[in-house]
Amino acid sequence: MIVGANSFTVQRTSVERPAPASAPAEILSADEPSDALSRLDNFVESAAQSRKAFAEDRLAHLKEQMNTLSLFNLAPGFLVGHTARMAKELEAAATDFASAFKTLAGLEQPASTQDPAASVPPERSVPKAYLDILSDDAPVIARMSPEDAETAASFMNTAYQLRNVVELMADDSKDSASVRWSADSAKDSTARVSDIMTRLEGPSAFNKVYW
Repeated sequence: MIVGANSFTVQRTSVERPAPASAPAEILSADEPSDALSRLDNFVESAAQSRKAFAEDRLAHLKEQMNTLSLFNLAPGFLVGHTARMAKELEAAATDFASAFKTLAGLEQPASTQDPAASVPPERSVPKAYLDILSDDAPVIARMSPEDAETAASFMNTAYQLRNVVELMADDSKDSASVRWSADSAKDSTARVSDIMTRLEGPSAFNKVYW
């Protein structure tokens, strides 16, 4: 048996839905670089603060070592060699402190102190702070806080004390080439520490003493 069926077509009325609202392209393009640079500012500042605090901790640790060593009557050769290693560590800490200080000072400088290339639009120029990170010799115009000035002077005084130790001990070991080499290495490191801090604080650093 064949059963017939009537077929028919149902027309569906399409409903147009409004497209989701979106921010104008020109607003997004203007805000995104600013937000990215702001996040980079925060990241660079946090990293510099951590680096600076670590350098200060290393300085404090070295000063404690010096106080401990002064309690013992150590052989001149051993003391000069150990002092040379401490001077190297002091130089590394001083370098980190200076680099962190310059980074933070650069971040605090107003935009008017920046010198972007003429062909680069002002809103897309790279802040001077990021250029300072790339060069340890980049100039930074900033006034040191009393705490930073005290830390810089403490670096210089510690370097001065280490230099005095090796000069005194080296005189007792004039015939030892290894002791003379260690003494020269310590003198070079301490001289560089003094130079780093002087460039940060200026000649007035020589007139300050912090023990």
